[in-house]
Amino acid sequence: MSAPRALSALVAVLIAVPVAVGSPVRAAAADTRPPTAPTGLVASDLSCSSVTLTWSASTDDTGVAFYDLYHDGQAMSSTPAEVRTVTVGVVPGARWGFYVNARDAAGNVSQASNTVSVTPPFCAPDTTAPSTPAGLTGSAVGTAVTLRWSPATDDVAVTGYDVLRDGVKVGGLTGSAANPPATTFTDVGLTADTDYAYAVIARDAQGNTSPPSDPVRVRTEASCAAVCGITQVTTERDLPWGLVQLPDGTVLYGQRDLFTIQAMAADGTGKRSIGKVPDAAGTDGEGGVLGLAVSPSFATDRWLYVYHTTATDNRIVRFQYDGTLRTESREILVTGIPRNKYHNGGRLRFGPDGKLYAAAGDGQDPDQAQDLASLGGKVLRTNPDGTVPDDNPFPGSYVWSYGHRNPQGLAFDSQGRLWEQEFGNNVADETNLIVKGGNYGWPACEGTVGDACATEDFIAPAQTYPVAAASCSGIAIVRDVMYIACLRGTRLYRAAIDGDRLTGMQQYYAGTYGRLRTVEPTIDGGLWLTTSTRGDKDSVPRNSNERIFRITLGDG
Repeated sequence: MSAPRALSALVAVLIAVPVAVGSPVRAAAADTRPPTAPTGLVASDLSCSSVTLTWSASTDDTGVAFYDLYHDGQAMSSTPAEVRTVTVGVVPGARWGFYVNARDAAGNVSQASNTVSVTPPFCAPDTTAPSTPAGLTGSAVGTAVTLRWSPATDDVAVTGYDVLRDGVKVGGLTGSAANPPATTFTDVGLTADTDYAYAVIARDAQGNTSPPSDPVRVRTEASCAAVCGITQVTTERDLPWGLVQLPDGTVLYGQRDLFTIQAMAADGTGKRSIGKVPDAAGTDGEGGVLGLAVSPSFATDRWLYVYHTTATDNRIVRFQYDGTLRTESREILVTGIPRNKYHNGGRLRFGPDGKLYAAAGDGQDPDQAQDLASLGGKVLRTNPDGTVPDDNPFPGSYVWSYGHRNPQGLAFDSQGRLWEQEFGNNVADETNLIVKGGNYGWPACEGTVGDACATEDFIAPAQTYPVAAASCSGIAIVRDVMYIACLRGTRLYRAAIDGDRLTGMQQYYAGTYGRLRTVEPTIDGGLWLTTSTRGDKDSVPRNSNERIFRITLGDG
């Protein structure tokens, strides 16, 4: 992969296309100091198709070489240092948060600029509703009902469907003109031996809706299938990110932007703060108090592990827990994981080998994913006391696998194999089966897209997903079935593990509860599920409206 393409004009017209920002090899010079963050980012000349962005220069000890433009964690383009005004393509009605990082010739990346959010107007008013969806059918398997219908039509484009059960919306499917929404929906966790009436409404980008389809009635069967039910346990004004359940049933979860940890009973009662994580900091994006893990020998050692952001890095620490977070017992185990506005990774998971695994993002510096001297863009493996295991693939290093962009899901199957969930840029998300010392290809390869994907040294993903239907974060494995919680896709995927593949992929709760962040096993064989519907793109405490659910699983 070549270095970023220099732009010939001071004002470049750009559109969000698959871009891997950064050059594949860092300069040999020992320059490790990043530029200062760009400042003063402003937007102007917003239209239905473009916006102009301008910012003030960064400084660097050897000189800024490039500026990298992002929206909401997705790389859009790079410009040479002399270009600080660009015009970029936008999508009408889509709210995007733009920001800029500076990069020097050695590949060091600054922290991000301020964020500028824009919502482009539509190019023309549209008052014509889509046609009514036709051909709605439904079938039941256990207490799950699957609906199918024929696509509706519209003078511009159908961009979504709302699913009604007994007249109340229970889900929604979204898409675009280029990627039409799906025309199938599975409703799960219903009451056995019960009749339900369903209808579907089509909608377009400007909110015009069709009349409801002709209803279809479906009766559930006598026993539940894969999912038996879902119960809301509690609500949360901050962002719940990491979540664990202790052997006695107590649930602990982190408040990402408040930097505190909450405890509650499994039914949501008795909720209270157990303490604040020292030195935790936000990133005006997705940093803060992230993953949690409980020591395998918690009954005797009482260690709670936390992955969190500081003002300078991401790190892994541990505290003893005795009903409160004993901050005086803190041990700092791993430091120097790169941080930035986005791409902080953050998931922790103990393996059956007793080692602690951590998902570390590339810190918006894609080169770090291939740099074995960096902890960025890696899956890390450490002893419980923070020392490097003797059997790690690279002597003296925490690195277990590399070539990752922003991994946020880790889970082990019954064979002791590690699976990982990873955000793509704007082409494909990945579910990877992690092997010791494996290289998973980023930034040269995203999913299976990229000229270098056929390189024999790169390990292909076990499963890929279009980013618009996924952007998945947490994963959990129960009885060798994987559950994948998706943010932008607003759904929970379920798939059986079959060898090194995922099979029988199903989608649950599509559009029902909004953006889904974390899914974790309960101690009795079910699932915990958390939302990230609002306030997850900033570091403002208590500006969210989130929920924590408990899912009861069946044998299907």
